This record gives sequence, C-alpha cells and structure tokens, in this order.
Amino acid sequence: MRTAVARALAALEEVSVRLIGAPRPAIGAADPFAGLLPWDLTSAEALEVPAAETEYGAALLDFAGVCAIRRAVPPSLAARGGAAASALAAEVGFRFHEACQRGPGRVDLRGYQLDEEPFAAVGEVGGRAWLPLVRRVLGGDARLLWSGLVVTEPGTAAQRFHADAPPVPRAVWEEHGLLGGLPRATLPAHCLTVFVPLVDLRRGLNGPTAFLPGSHHGATAAAMAAEADEAGSSAGAGAAAHLEADAGDAILFDYRLFHAGGANCSAVRRPIQYFVYARPWYSDEVNFPGPERSLWPAEVQ
Repeated sequence: MRTAVARALAALEEVSVRLIGAPRPAIGAADPFAGLLPWDLTSAEALEVPAAETEYGAALLDFAGVCAIRRAVPPSLAARGGAAASALAAEVGFRFHEACQRGPGRVDLRGYQLDEEPFAAVGEVGGRAWLPLVRRVLGGDARLLWSGLVVTEPGTAAQRFHADAPPVPRAVWEEHGLLGGLPRATLPAHCLTVFVPLVDLRRGLNGPTAFLPGSHHGATAAAMAAEADEAGSSAGAGAAAHLEADAGDAILFDYRLFHAGGANCSAVRRPIQYFVYARPWYSDEVNFPGPERSLWPAEVQ
C-alpha cells in the first residue's frame, strides 16, 4: 500500500512540474509554499485540496486565494440542478431585486427558489465537503449570506477581471478586535464564495472561470501588475488559473480575488450555483442593491 501511495505521489509531482514548473506544495510541511509565488499555482492540480485536508486548504486559500474540492456534490445531483437552473433563468429575465445582470448574457439569481429542490440538496450535500474549510478560514460563527445561480447564455463573451466587493478597511477589523494589534500585510479573509458548476466546465467550450491567484493580497497584486508591465513579460497579471471542473466540484475563493467568467462558446446555458459565506459582522451592500421589483409575491417579502 505504501509503495502504491508513493508511486501515486511521484506521478502527481511529475504532472505538477509539467503544468506549473514546480512540484505541488507538500501538505503538512512547515511552509508548503516555499519557493513558490501565488501566481505559480495556475493548474487545477496545484489548487486542489484533498479530502479532509482542512488545514492545507486554509493555507492554500490564504496564499493563492482559491482552491478546489473535487466531487463535493454527486454528478447526478449537479445535473438535476443544471437542468432546473437553465429553466429558471429562461423564466425570470433580468432587472429584479433578486436577479442582476453581470454583463450581457449573464443572469445572477439570488435566493429565488434556492431553498427548493434540487438546489437545496446541492447546498446540503456539498456543505459537508466545504463547510469545515469555510469555518476554518472564517471562524466557527461564519454565516451564509446568500446562495445564488449564475447562468451564462450561449455565445456570451468572457468577463473582465474583477473582485466581487472592495476590501474591508483595516479599521473595521480593529473595531472588532480581530487583529490582536499585530501588523499584517494582508488582512484575513472576511468573505468566501463557493462555486459549484452544474455542468462540466471546459476551456474553449463553455468557459471555466479564470482566477488571478494572489490578487487578494495588496502587495502581491501590485507586484503582479508591475511584472505584467515589464517588457517581454509573460507572467504577472496574465498568469490566470482557468479552472476546468466537473459538475459537482466546488471552487472556493476569497471575495477579494480577481476573477472572470469565461466565454460560453457552447450551444447551451452554463449554470453555476454559488454560496457566499462571511464573518458574522460583514454584510454585502454591493452586489444586489435594488431597488428593482421583487420576484417574490409581496406577502412573502
């Protein structure tokens, strides 16, 4: 058994060297990312968190700002969610309080029918896989702000890189007594998003989301931008991780991380269910500001 495990780890390291130019960080090492820069981690293999490796996942999120948990949701359940999401997006259109347009061809549905099947089951089953990591990063009192669906229509172009909300000022952390007076170049995560693709995501077909690892760090983001401006540079801000995923995988990322939905060149909609978790004192006033009319009947608002 040990020999088989050693062979598997050696094969994984060989793949990682080929894909990112360095061995995969050693889980459990004193500094698992020694010798790497955040934007070196651009392959799905490099950003994958093995089952139950919560400490490693937390370190990877702190370092790169993004990680993936494979098969968090059974593919059959994800497929049912995908069919329901596509039908729902066709029904509601845009410009409701719970439905924002994230650029042409992308509808973002918050809350509406998300407590019904099969969407509720995606959150319940998948939460068993990702909640230990979410709570390790945000604290045991982390709360779900909302769940939603992003459905991308066929023929939709790629998004520009963006973060989902501005960083929380240091003064807010200090008000809550959470920094302990210690200086930190980068503040801890205050909010995480979990993406669960409800269809397989493949580059060049239906556009997996691209992430800029490390762009949640203020100093790292500046370094990436400076390197990208150097003559002949092929790294820096161009070093995106295009995370291909199977239906039911979970991708976790820091709210501050720059990312962009890929182009959907396929002939069908691309649905992703997502969950936004935050520290108990944080609320997002940016992504669904209103005041459009609600999808809900007046008596349930």
